[in-house]
This record gives sequence, C-alpha cells and structure tokens, in this order.
Amino acid sequence: MSSDSPQSGYGRPRPSHNAELTAVGPGRPAGELLRRYWQPVGVAAELGDRPTPVRVLGEDLILFRDGRGRVGLFDPRCAHRGTSLYYGRIEPAGLRCCYHGWLFDVEGRCLEQPCEPPDSTYNTKVRQPWYPCREYRGLVFAYMGPVDRMPVFPRWDLIEEGDGVVIADGTSYGLGAGVVLDRNWLQTWENVMDPFHVFVLHNTFSGGQFAAALSQRR
Repeated sequence: MSSDSPQSGYGRPRPSHNAELTAVGPGRPAGELLRRYWQPVGVAAELGDRPTPVRVLGEDLILFRDGRGRVGLFDPRCAHRGTSLYYGRIEPAGLRCCYHGWLFDVEGRCLEQPCEPPDSTYNTKVRQPWYPCREYRGLVFAYMGPVDRMPVFPRWDLIEEGDGVVIADGTSYGLGAGVVLDRNWLQTWENVMDPFHVFVLHNTFSGGQFAAALSQRR
C-alpha cells in the first residue's frame, strides 16, 4: 500500500510466504538442500537417562544416548505399534520400547523381540527409522539426507588447529539470547543480510559497538 493511499488497513492483502524457500520438511527444495549437510540437533551434556524430544527440519524426533555412550536419533514412534519412544527405557545396547519391549540399537536395528518365539528371526526384518549422529566439541550433529550421499563430517582447521571454539549451549542466535527460538531458518539469514538495522537497533540498546561510521545517524 503506497503512502498516499486513502485506504485504511481494511482489505489489505493477507501475508504470504514462499514455501519453496521456507519449507524445510522432507521433499521440499530447501529441506532437501539442508538435509545434505550435518546439522546440530542437540547439546551432548543435556542427554540424560531418558530420551529427549527434538524438532529438526520440520521433523519431530527422539534423541538419546545409550548405556555405552553412543547417540541415537529416532522417529518418535516405534516401528512395531507406533508407541511413543519418549517413554522408552535406555539400556546399554540401545532404546527399549515400553509397550512390547522391542530393543533397538542407535542405528535402528531391532536386537530383541521378547514376545516372539525363541527361534524367530523376525527382528532382522525390522528397522526403526534413524539418522546417523556424531558428537563434536559438546554438540550432537545429525545427517538427515540420503545415506549414499552422506558427506564427510566437517572438521575446521580454525577449531582443530587454531584458536576457534565451539560454544556448546542451547541458546539461540548470538550468545546470551535465551532458548532456541521457534522460527524459520530463513529469518536468521535474512537478518544477517540486513546491515541497516545496526544503525538503529544495536546502537540504541547497546551503544556504539562497531566502527564509528556506524554510529552516525543521517
């Protein structure tokens, strides 16, 4: 609406979004792109004696550490009867469903099926949906793309050989910003690409903290 329009806010167009850029679920263009990279999904120190629910790239998942220290990332519903694995029991070999006791290792393999005959091999035909995980400098990363295209886990020389560090916490963009915000990935990058808010917003609540020229309002 132009500044000289006589109209009020009534009848204005409803906001819309470009799903091709913002939707990150499976099969979406942006979602498929982001799934080709290792993504941080949790803080290693926060994994305790029960599974942790996480939401990554539009998927609700379960993150856990088994009794041997290995990390797993599962679909939250058991492959058997759909029971929530959030209530599963963590054991040395993996995660056991609370309903029928099926035991899965961190790569989704079914190790035990207590209610099947002793000579049954049906467990070899079942696999819980899972994603590969890696721990790095206090964070848990997962690869959620096609396994045959899984890239090498990145290790940056700035961190491995230099003075760079990884801050392993659960805060949002920037230090001390509180819990991770429920927002679209593109919002952060859109903000990064907008340098002019620095003149007003940052100088207002933090004072001059950049080059002197950025503190001069015109």
